[in-house]
Amino acid sequence: MKKFYLVFVSFLLLPFCASSLKAQEGKATIQGSVIDSASGERIPYATIVVIGTTIGTVTDVNGYFILRNVNPQNVKLRVSIVGYEAKTFEIGNISGTHRTIQLELAESPKALPAVTVTGERVVGPGGNVSTKIITTGELQKNVGIFKSDVVQYVTQLPGVVTVSGISSQYFVRGGGADENLVMIDGMPVYNLSHAFGLFSFVDPLIVKVANFSSGGFGAQYGGRLSSVFDIQTIDGDNRNYKAAGTFDLLASDLEITGPISSGTSSFVAFFRRPLYQNALNKFYSLGLPFDFYDAFVKTTANLSATGHFSAEFLTSADNIQSRDQTQPDFVWGNTSGAVSGNFLIGDQFNMQGEAAFSSYKAEQLPKQSAVLRYQLSQISNPSLYGSVTSYTESRNELNIGLRFNFPTYTYSFTNTYGSVITQSESQIEPDAWMTYSFKSSSRLSFEAGLRTDLQRAFTKIMGGGYGYLAEPRLSVSYGIDEPVSVYAAYGLYHQRLIDLNDVNLVFTPFEVVAAAPDDIGDETASQYIFGVTVAPNVLSSVKAEVYYKDFSRLIGVNRDKVYSNEPDFLVGTGRAYGVDLSFKYDIEASYIEGSYSFGKTTRSFDGVRYYPRYDLRHQIQATAGWQPAGKLWLRAKWKFTSGLPYTPINGFYGAVQPDPYNLPGYTGQPLYSQVLFGDLNTARLPGFQSLDLSASYDMDWNLMHFNIQGTLINVYNKRNVFYINNVNGDVVYQLPTTFNLSLGWNL
Repeated sequence: MKKFYLVFVSFLLLPFCASSLKAQEGKATIQGSVIDSASGERIPYATIVVIGTTIGTVTDVNGYFILRNVNPQNVKLRVSIVGYEAKTFEIGNISGTHRTIQLELAESPKALPAVTVTGERVVGPGGNVSTKIITTGELQKNVGIFKSDVVQYVTQLPGVVTVSGISSQYFVRGGGADENLVMIDGMPVYNLSHAFGLFSFVDPLIVKVANFSSGGFGAQYGGRLSSVFDIQTIDGDNRNYKAAGTFDLLASDLEITGPISSGTSSFVAFFRRPLYQNALNKFYSLGLPFDFYDAFVKTTANLSATGHFSAEFLTSADNIQSRDQTQPDFVWGNTSGAVSGNFLIGDQFNMQGEAAFSSYKAEQLPKQSAVLRYQLSQISNPSLYGSVTSYTESRNELNIGLRFNFPTYTYSFTNTYGSVITQSESQIEPDAWMTYSFKSSSRLSFEAGLRTDLQRAFTKIMGGGYGYLAEPRLSVSYGIDEPVSVYAAYGLYHQRLIDLNDVNLVFTPFEVVAAAPDDIGDETASQYIFGVTVAPNVLSSVKAEVYYKDFSRLIGVNRDKVYSNEPDFLVGTGRAYGVDLSFKYDIEASYIEGSYSFGKTTRSFDGVRYYPRYDLRHQIQATAGWQPAGKLWLRAKWKFTSGLPYTPINGFYGAVQPDPYNLPGYTGQPLYSQVLFGDLNTARLPGFQSLDLSASYDMDWNLMHFNIQGTLINVYNKRNVFYINNVNGDVVYQLPTTFNLSLGWNL
């Protein structure tokens, strides 16, 4: 195994060492950024092409780009991206070896998708393995209870499963909810949910772009087994003062942005609160008044066309108090802050750095219940991050990074038999990675990476039983011809964090997160992905992906622990495999998108092999939009899923509870009815289906712009089963026909 890693590292470095670090003689380099002409906000994932050549690139998540080996004579650049008017820039002749420029694009809601470039096959957003780029334009296509909720949008993607039609807790390709990495501007987030998962605290007003990877993600991401949700927030308008907000039947929000110093620095301030504390009863029949808030502040200073600093603070909290004294109250919240910077150095290096702090605390507070117990989950995680990307030539790049996490995990948890499991532990988690992206031709490209937890690697070298050297990652893509490309990916992943909640529970108010003890080791999984993409033109595409996950090591809570000498945790295994199919057709005034997913998941603990609650076999989704008039949009979403598993009842029996001080008299004791459950999750609930509709209209009045949107959920009032109490036969249904009205405005 050590020889394998040595060969793999040599494989990473060989192309880099063989590449010339200098531009070809007589050639020039163009670098800079693409920005919004109205606000000065940098635009990520814009396609840039040198007209008359096969040279092109895409701006990174911060809006920066580098074009190498450009003929310096009479240079013309074509820049395009969805939502903006494509524009040609006359650069002219370049004197010297490089030029730094800033390119401005004007918004155009009807702009067509970015054009694929022949020869280099430069593609716009969405061209990566199992990755979806989520822009504000994509969020507007979402048809949900609340307008453009970011996490609700993710739950509608292929391979993503929820156990409720109104939950923002999601499971990706057979992975548990705790196996999803969520980051906001590089800061880890441990719980996204408001109101039992009804919606998330990531408001679309503060989102610039998000990357969602359902598998095969590169070595720059670690610590999770299944998916990555990387959210980038807006920097704010550095040219004009603006205000925006939204009102709906649940909450209201307000955002203010503007320049600190015109053209160079900006600020964003955001706040959201509920309008009506009993609104939760509209969606859950629990009689729970609730309160929450979200707040976000960010400042950004653009030092040049190729560098900026940012400082930000994000906080969110929920408070759900039951009127029933036998039911618990729930309190949870997130707080994060960071100072970060990103710079292009010369014409070859991109440097990023961040000092951040993330914390999460959740409590279950019982009142008069003799059954429910106090529960606590708390994480405090300062972190330092830095990375350098070197562009060896127009096609290749090498990224090296380092992240230090200093988390403290604290929790108190009570299992089924009343055994209390507690932990308070501080750790140092140093991670390093190296990724090399190489395009050997206009058709073939690959990305190879290696990630290592330095502490775990040291443990392995010193002969520790639960350490590991590194995690190899590899992806390869090949363009068969102009519209068709195939790709494959492999990755090894480890995870320390585990969720103590029982996934078979109907409600999981918040995540109870803990770190697996060192004497047990990390969870481990390998991923294998193969895919085909057919994109005959810029308007349409078809995509198919097959995946297989081998969970060779999983950690679970010993929920049946009775005696103190029994272990707190169990070690198990799992398997998941499936296929995701999707298509889209998008023109100026209409679009249609659809997907079909098949998946099968099994897990094994303590000799028991079972299907977890999120083992959803079949899922079909379709969305469509039509703009019959310039300011009116009509949208629809239809969804069908097969039934989720649950544990059946085999029967009832009478049990005797004898008095230990009067054992001979047990024959006269009454019988108590006991339930005899069947095998775990061997039965299935009925399937789920719903049709949701929305209509939105834009209008202007003086200096203000308004957007009115009405949404109708479950139009034909399908009685979708949410939960069956198989002891007394009670059935709880998901949402009936439900209406929501929202008013968005900006000034």
